Amino acid sequence: MDFEKEREKNREYNHFVFLLVVMFFLTILVGMGLSFIVKWQNQSFYTVIFITGIMVLMIFCLILLSIIYSVIRLQYGYTIPSTFKKLLVQSRWGIYQSMVFLGKVFGKDKNIIRRVFIELNNKLTLSQEYSIEGNKILILTPHCIQKSFCPHKVTTNIKNCKRCGKCNVQRLIELEEKFGVKARVVTGGTLARKIVMEEKPQAIIAIACERDLISGIQEIKNVPILAVVNKRPQGPCHNTEVEMGQVQKAIKHFTNLKE
Repeated sequence: MDFEKEREKNREYNHFVFLLVVMFFLTILVGMGLSFIVKWQNQSFYTVIFITGIMVLMIFCLILLSIIYSVIRLQYGYTIPSTFKKLLVQSRWGIYQSMVFLGKVFGKDKNIIRRVFIELNNKLTLSQEYSIEGNKILILTPHCIQKSFCPHKVTTNIKNCKRCGKCNVQRLIELEEKFGVKARVVTGGTLARKIVMEEKPQAIIAIACERDLISGIQEIKNVPILAVVNKRPQGPCHNTEVEMGQVQKAIKHFTNLKE
């Protein structure tokens, strides 16, 4: 099972790198197009535009090459230089929008691109060392983690859970008790943002679908986030599940507890 998951992850990374390479060659084609246009123009005005455009495209090509290099190294578990790490952090969302567009053109599943970006975010966060107290770590999970037939409202207070063990809410409470972290079940992004504003955590462990995780990572910029994609055996937003081992691993990383 682990082998299959790893192979699927590598396949998604390969799709992602393919789109990055396509973007790189499209940039080169744009530069060649500029050269062709300016070749038939004699005015110095066009020459200035050409030189400026080529310089911008060269910088963009260098950024793309560094991102491709960083992604491949991170994919195989290697570290990347701090300069490349900063560049990847600063440029990733601009690249993400371009990747989503190219993904549509080439018929790639948007969730593949999202999962790779989530994985990149996690690898960048895991490459940093932290030593955060448990009560400064916030776990956020959507309410669909609770069974749809459960009558107990845990979005107002997770302690309303009766610990029947039929969903992962009980396990989240156990992590609260074991590590002193704060776990909250939210109904959507608005409530999640409100809780983050109120709690002012130093680290966040977010559990959700790919779309909501990407949205949250984009919005919250000054707090390190480790994202865990939920499982949806009964379809989206209905009786979802989470790999609790991943959540516990994230807690241990932020608290600097050894395995």
